[in-house]
Amino acid sequence: MTTRQAVEDERRALLNALGQAPDDPELLVRLGGVEYAAGRVDEAEIAFRRAVEVGRSPASLEGLSAVLISKKRFADALPYLEEAIRRHPGRPSAWLRAGEALRKLGRFEEAIAAFARAAQLQPQSAQAHYNLGLALRLAGRWPQGAKALKAAVSLEPDHAEAGHALGRVLYDMGRYLEAADRFGKVVRLRPEDPAAHASLGAAWQMVGDIEAARVSYEKSVALAPGYADGHSNLGTAYQRLRDPARAKACFQRALEIDPAHDGALAGLAATLDREGLYEEALALVEERLKDGATDLLITGVRILRNLGRSEEAYELLESAARRPGLSYSDIQLLRMDLGAVSDDLGRHEEAFAHYRAGNAAKQVRFDRAEYRGYVERLLKVFAPHSWSVMARADNPSELPVLVVGMPRSGTTLVEQILASHPGVAGAGELVDLQDAATDLGRVGELEFPEGLTRATAGQLEETAERYLRRLRSESADALRVIDKTPANHILVGLLQQLYPCARVIHCVRHPLDTALSNYFQNFAGQTLPFSYDLEDIAAYYNGYLHVMEHWRQHAQIAMFEVVYEELVTDQERVSRELVSFLDLDWDPACLRFHRLDRLVSTASHAQVRRPMYRSSLGRWEPYRAWLEPLVSAIDWDAWRRSGFADRVDAAIALAKAET
Repeated sequence: MTTRQAVEDERRALLNALGQAPDDPELLVRLGGVEYAAGRVDEAEIAFRRAVEVGRSPASLEGLSAVLISKKRFADALPYLEEAIRRHPGRPSAWLRAGEALRKLGRFEEAIAAFARAAQLQPQSAQAHYNLGLALRLAGRWPQGAKALKAAVSLEPDHAEAGHALGRVLYDMGRYLEAADRFGKVVRLRPEDPAAHASLGAAWQMVGDIEAARVSYEKSVALAPGYADGHSNLGTAYQRLRDPARAKACFQRALEIDPAHDGALAGLAATLDREGLYEEALALVEERLKDGATDLLITGVRILRNLGRSEEAYELLESAARRPGLSYSDIQLLRMDLGAVSDDLGRHEEAFAHYRAGNAAKQVRFDRAEYRGYVERLLKVFAPHSWSVMARADNPSELPVLVVGMPRSGTTLVEQILASHPGVAGAGELVDLQDAATDLGRVGELEFPEGLTRATAGQLEETAERYLRRLRSESADALRVIDKTPANHILVGLLQQLYPCARVIHCVRHPLDTALSNYFQNFAGQTLPFSYDLEDIAAYYNGYLHVMEHWRQHAQIAMFEVVYEELVTDQERVSRELVSFLDLDWDPACLRFHRLDRLVSTASHAQVRRPMYRSSLGRWEPYRAWLEPLVSAIDWDAWRRSGFADRVDAAIALAKAET
């Protein structure tokens, strides 16, 4: 006998029994339950209402409320649940249903109280803790929500909904790596769930693993071709992977499915913005800026700033910052952009307060002691006595050019100038060399950099060929390909072991301008965890100074050091020196770098679409009053030893004299 036949048989039996006893409340409740289970909600409502009329038992009251909730009549359900609770306050299911109705009505604090009571009455119920966690998240109480959801998945590890909700609250809190781990478990439980793959992709994207994000998003849209969120998310991954054509196609597909999709509108507008098509980008989103999602607003604000309309941008951001229930991520985005717009308008004290609040909302921890230890280990491995006996590949290629330095030190500008040369291709920021270092570092169950001491020449040759193939994928005929990942300053020693004829361009900028620009920049994800605290920035900067001092003294690879302040005050001279360093003939297109038609996916994309400007020189000076923790922590002796201090000061003095 099938389940359906059994249900029908039970229904007939109950109807027969009610023919003999039409007012039997227990029979009416049982009939209501059978009708509800069979999906006949109208018949279920009739049965439960009759049961309430004749008996008003907690079961009848709760049964009727369940039917009303299924019909989205939440306000109608509440009085019956309240009566059920008065009659039997120890009934967990009534508290759960009351919490559900209250949550749907937006009465989150009352819902939280109801779910908390259910969890107290039934502490081993994963569902009670799950519902409590959902309500806490919606109320913006993320730490408590995470605690409740962790209790749910601890009680029931296969509760996929609770696992997904826990991942989302961890994501809201900016704990993206933990969120990725949680979403990964949900995907293993539900490999056919497109939303789980999309959530995993979003977490990987914020961690900074864009390729992993792309893979998850691709799985999401493969499982659900009509899933607008999936196509929009995939578009954001292609943006980061510097593939604007695919990004646009994804956003347009999402908008075909849902013409009002905020994320797709924001993504398409952001792609146009990065291509310098500001008016066209603004036209896409302007009507939605006051009531759209935060991501849409932020995109619109940045376009307005590029158009010089910062006052309008400020008003929009201020209004949005007053919205209730903002997530940590929303607060962080809005505060950082309020800081940027206030800076545009010359309101420096207000700007710094917004930046400080925005950085605090990021909730990212940088371990200074761990970082200092890593730098010490690196310099020990590449000490002259150990470096000289290390295996090497000796690949003769001159194709690789690393542009390194601190973030916001001019690396994007240098790449754009050189990529304007017909013999040079700019690859943007690649992770391949860092991945190679990690893989080589695992030799002999060690980590990088120690594992490199055990790598063989054959392993290094294979690594060198693999990285060359990646560079060649950017351009088959370029003479030089630039990898402008700033953090590759750590890998100059490795580059020398792979390609003794490769080149390194080191970008240098005034320490305070560099540090403040990092603090003011809202970097995507958590790829630069040091950038949200002034003393963390100083700790990272000091380590960077020591590493570059070591390479300057001991590396044999060709290295050119470009001072940002000299580049913006004497563009042609420095540009010619850069081209000459690459052993290429001069091409005047390098002076017209802002006209180069290529997508720039880093934080500096708007700046490199304008001719050279000097407004960023001495940018720290209006903020002097708030920079004492930074000034005190920077290793000024190491800065002076570098030899750049006098050059930077001279270039700034020249710029001031000419204005």
